[in-house]
Amino acid sequence: MKIDFYTDTVKKSNEDIYGITKSGAFVLDGASALTDKNYTSSGNDVTWMVNWWKEYLEKNLDNTDYSIQEILAEGIDHFNKGYGKFVDLSTLKAYEQLSAGIAIVRKNGDFLESYVLGDVEITIEGKDREFIVITDNSIKNLDNGVIQIMGRNKKRKDQYVFKEFTQEELDILRLNRSKMNDPRGYFILSHKKEAVDRGIYKTIPVESIERCLLATDGLGPLSYRYSKKSLLDRIREKGAQELIKELRNLEKSDIDKRNIGRLKTHDDATLVYLDLSF
Repeated sequence: MKIDFYTDTVKKSNEDIYGITKSGAFVLDGASALTDKNYTSSGNDVTWMVNWWKEYLEKNLDNTDYSIQEILAEGIDHFNKGYGKFVDLSTLKAYEQLSAGIAIVRKNGDFLESYVLGDVEITIEGKDREFIVITDNSIKNLDNGVIQIMGRNKKRKDQYVFKEFTQEELDILRLNRSKMNDPRGYFILSHKKEAVDRGIYKTIPVESIERCLLATDGLGPLSYRYSKKSLLDRIREKGAQELIKELRNLEKSDIDKRNIGRLKTHDDATLVYLDLSF
C-alpha cells in the first residue's frame, strides 16, 4: 500500500492536522475561532485542540477492542478535563467553544472502517471504479448563506471587523456556530460526547477498495477543476504536496473569491491518500 499525505497553511498557525497509525489514518479540521480569546499557552486554542487529538488518536486508534465511537467518546472526557484546566467550559459561549471536523479510517480484520463527523470528507474508490463519498454537508449549507452575502457586498473590504469578515457576516457565523451539535444545525467533534453517535460510520471490505482519500474542506476549490477520479489520479501522479501547491495557485487566481465561492481566500488544507493497489 502506498501512503501520501500533506498539510499546509498560509497563516501563522495550522488548524488542520493529520495522523497515521499502524492500522488507520485521520484528518482533523479545526473550526476557526470566532473570538480573539485564547486560554492555552500555545496562543491558539484551535491548534492546541487538534494537536491534543492527534496525540490521543495515535495512542488509541489501533485498539480494535473499542469502536471508533467509543474511543472518541472517551477522548472527549479526557479532552474536556485537559482544556478545563485553562478555562471553565461552562462559561464559554457557543462560538467560543472549540470544535473540529474529523475523518477516520481504520483496518479492522477484513474491513475498512470509515467515520466522519463534520464537514471533512472520505472518498473511497472501489475496484469496480465506483465511488463512495462520506461527508456531512450541514456546515457547508450554513456557510453558503454567508458566502452569498459576501458575494453581494462590493464594498466589504472597507467593512472588515474580524478576520476579513464584516460585522454582518460575523454575526451570522456566530449564530451558525450556536447551532453546533444541535439537530437544527450540525454535529461536530467538540465538548459533547452525544455528538459522536451522530457521525457517519461505514464499513467496506478491504479487498474491494482501490484507493481512499481523507481530506479537509480546504481542498474544496479543487472540485471546480477535478472529478473525484481525476483528483485521485492527480495525487497518484504528482503527489500530495504538488496538489496543495496547485490548490494555492488556483486560490491566487481567484483572489476575490468571485469564481469559487468560499469563506476564506486561503483555507488550511490537509489530505491523506491511501493507494491499496500497490
